[in-house]
Amino acid sequence: RELREAAKRTMMAAAAADAVHPMVPVPDALLTVLRETARSILVEEEESSSPKTATLRLHSEDGTPQYQCIMGRILAEDVTVNDPYPPFDASIMDGYCVQSCDDLSTRSSKGTDSEWTHQIVGQIYAGDDVDESSSSSSSSKEENKQGALPSAAYVTTGAVVPSPYDAVVPIEDITVSPDGKYLRVKSEPGSTSSGKWIRKVGCDMAAGTVALSAGTVLQPPHVGILIQIGVNELVVRDLPKVGVLSTGNEILPSHHHPSASGKIPDVNRPILLSTLSSWGNCTPVDLGIETDDDINELTNNLRSAMDRCDVIVTTGGISMGEKDVMEDVFVEQFGATVHFGRIHMKPGKPTTFMTIKVPAIGRRSRTCLIFCLPGNPVSGIVCSHLFVRPCLDMLVKGVDTSTSLHDIVQNATVQEEIVATLTKDVKLDVERPEYRRVSLTYVPGANGGQFLASSTGVQRSSRLMSMNGADGLMLLPKGEPGRKLVAKEGEIYPVMLLGGSVGTVGVMVRDSIHISQSLNSEDKVSVAIVNVVVGDDHGKMLDMVVEAPDTTELSRRAAVALGSDRFNVLATVKVLTCAELMTELASLESDVILVVFAGTPFQENLRYASTVRTFIDKEADAISLQARKGAAEQHPTAALFEFTAGFVHQNQTQCMLLLLPEEGLEGSLQAVRGLLPHALEVGKGASAHHHHHHHAQ
Repeated sequence: RELREAAKRTMMAAAAADAVHPMVPVPDALLTVLRETARSILVEEEESSSPKTATLRLHSEDGTPQYQCIMGRILAEDVTVNDPYPPFDASIMDGYCVQSCDDLSTRSSKGTDSEWTHQIVGQIYAGDDVDESSSSSSSSKEENKQGALPSAAYVTTGAVVPSPYDAVVPIEDITVSPDGKYLRVKSEPGSTSSGKWIRKVGCDMAAGTVALSAGTVLQPPHVGILIQIGVNELVVRDLPKVGVLSTGNEILPSHHHPSASGKIPDVNRPILLSTLSSWGNCTPVDLGIETDDDINELTNNLRSAMDRCDVIVTTGGISMGEKDVMEDVFVEQFGATVHFGRIHMKPGKPTTFMTIKVPAIGRRSRTCLIFCLPGNPVSGIVCSHLFVRPCLDMLVKGVDTSTSLHDIVQNATVQEEIVATLTKDVKLDVERPEYRRVSLTYVPGANGGQFLASSTGVQRSSRLMSMNGADGLMLLPKGEPGRKLVAKEGEIYPVMLLGGSVGTVGVMVRDSIHISQSLNSEDKVSVAIVNVVVGDDHGKMLDMVVEAPDTTELSRRAAVALGSDRFNVLATVKVLTCAELMTELASLESDVILVVFAGTPFQENLRYASTVRTFIDKEADAISLQARKGAAEQHPTAALFEFTAGFVHQNQTQCMLLLLPEEGLEGSLQAVRGLLPHALEVGKGASAHHHHHHHAQ
């Protein structure tokens, strides 16, 4: 009876959770996190006019370098140049410094064949004190007055060029007399202009200018700049403090190896603390392990954590079980606001995000951001990259308070993304979109190359080995029975890259494929591409055909032209004969099929156009006309091509078939992308009355 009661309670909890926490798509969840993070910063900055800062030193009092501490930190104030750099006129070459005004006068009056043009009065080496060198050369100026030759001094690269010298002649343009007292300039008269081969005072950084502006993420070259301008103290933005807590009765401290059955070592906390350290955008705080049994102990630990931390990340205790208590504790003990409690993704469905107003001394409350991640280690890692990292990046970089909340969120940084080609078929999950761990290899190619993605093996959320060798998370759509259950080898999907430290990588929300592409691919128009490269009847490519475009590149071009917000471009297949084309057209399942011709002779185009027409149930002339117009604007000769468009009724659904030349592809697709979704809606409506219409006609 007890078991039955427990099962019933679990089922009721599941039903309640469904009512309380609807499943939120990942892009919506991420935008919620960024919005609440921005709000917390705006409230904080209203309270205190300036953001929290820290002062760091490049060198300690005794001169010990502390460069590592400033790496990745963000400047809170501009760094201004006090003294110009370089601090003196310096030679860029090994050679002789001369006065440019002597150049023409000496050589034109005496003729270029004149044996010697200057007398050598000294040497100046890099590091020599300027005053000594200028005094040694000025004494020789006295001799010059008796009609002797103008003077020159030997200089090495980086040496001071003292006044009145204002140019350097490189050593390769000089002949020196055997006794070393005279030289002849061999270059063309007039080529030694004032300032030639000299780095002038302040030419790198002038006094009073800003060397590094507020908001700069400090990297190794900045250390050199700071040393050049003599700045030792820096004001940087404070790092948010992030508490990490593991929960669960089954976990032991990571240094204990479990001897008892039913126990496992805590890996979540060590992984998250290391991950946070590697990002460089926060100060991790270890909050230890708490069991689910002692609610008082858990509450006290969390209360003290909230006083110290800006963000708290917990793992475990948020599923549907009886002992999953984290949300209750935050809501009942601390009055947390739950922004989402379940996410439409695999792994990481139970991920919960809350905010808590924490009382602060002498001012209004501040906001503590709470991420409760699932207890399975892979879910924790994936969700920390997806949600925690963008939140911390925003906290440490700050926001532009002069813009709207919408713009702040759109300008926020999320993980960098690429598109990659699957190397093997992958079965799609029919319940949720999946963030599949993949390893990437780059293959150079004629059109800029491509990334290939290979799955890291079994993707169970408890199997930590699936993160081993993972370079990114591939965004695979939810499988749809009857439509698409497999992501096929050769298909292209976005990949969110793992790794990188604050400020070094990232893409703005407004440019993110991942966020614009709400992963419910059923809302999007799917596009398949057949690339026709005309061959002979044996499938051999004809000599007169220009080199065919790379299929991956064709998919990429189509995806960019159509835009990822409405269209989901699938893989491109290549065909060489009419027969192959017919086979492909019969087997493809997508809303739109683009048949793209590459460099085809004109008569071949007509032959294939009539083949495609036999497939079409109802022509769509408005669409082929727009496609021709768009292509001709991009590539005038494309107007000669026989464009064809129409509806095909297959597999109980209606799809649009479009025949286009590869020249002007972008122009065609941009011209029709607004019409296609609407045409498909109309077409699908019509297909329901398919036979009725035939009779009416």
